[in-house]
Amino acid sequence: MIKQAAVVFASFIAVGGAVMACNGNTGAGAADSSKGAENAVAAEFPSEIEQLAENVFLFTNSTHRSLLVVTNDAVLATDPQGSQSNAERFVEVIREMTNAPIRYVVYSHHHGDHILGGEAFPADSEFIAHRNAEPYLETMDARSVDRFVGDEETIDVGGLEVVLIYPGPSETDSSLVILVPERRVAFMVDAVAVRTVPWRTMNDANPHDWISALERVETLDFDILAPGHGPTGSKNDVRENITYLETLVGAVQERIDQGQTLEEIQETLELPEYQGWVRYNEHFKENIQGIYRELIGA
Repeated sequence: MIKQAAVVFASFIAVGGAVMACNGNTGAGAADSSKGAENAVAAEFPSEIEQLAENVFLFTNSTHRSLLVVTNDAVLATDPQGSQSNAERFVEVIREMTNAPIRYVVYSHHHGDHILGGEAFPADSEFIAHRNAEPYLETMDARSVDRFVGDEETIDVGGLEVVLIYPGPSETDSSLVILVPERRVAFMVDAVAVRTVPWRTMNDANPHDWISALERVETLDFDILAPGHGPTGSKNDVRENITYLETLVGAVQERIDQGQTLEEIQETLELPEYQGWVRYNEHFKENIQGIYRELIGA
């Protein structure tokens, strides 16, 4: 059962034709006490929680974010947050919100800073990941996965559908999109962010594959983009990420064709239109390095 109390709101977003309040001033019309997914969660949320839509939340611990889908009958969570202490706090927060069983925990991808700590979750929670994560997980101290999924799988969370979609290799070859179609929310970690350049050398991922994966994400039906780091955005932010990658790949390839070395490209290439993005000053030259290596086959 979802714990009943006043809902705290901060801003208003339109979801499915209705205006929903999220995180801030106390709002009326949160939800009546009814069944399953039809009942929006009414709770005094811990400070780490941001409500995105009815039944859909983000948990933030420092710089990492995990998705929560909460109905009267079940909870789906993603990414235990990378350590036992972070995961324990995550479970504690869920228990402050609801008594519903945590039926599913989804690994968004295989990176340890997001998925370690799963032992903090109940023993009967079903852990799920994309099948490409399996060989990586075998070498990691992460809680074992009960079910591996393929390109697409739908999970019923107390009457609310959650769809796990593999759009193809991006920042990793195991990265899933967690889509809540009825709430028009999409969650993806590391492969997309809001006005933020990719991390360091972009995990030495193939940029063309990454672009193709984001183009697949762009075809999905959602309004709210919830990244694993940084602020919440919209589908337009997926397009902005695609444009950044296409622009940088094109600029690096042009300079390779001119015979420039990596060091020469890093010294001279700038993209002024992206200088205001988060991490540009710290990681732009490393983005160049990662793309350069992929383009020359190093």
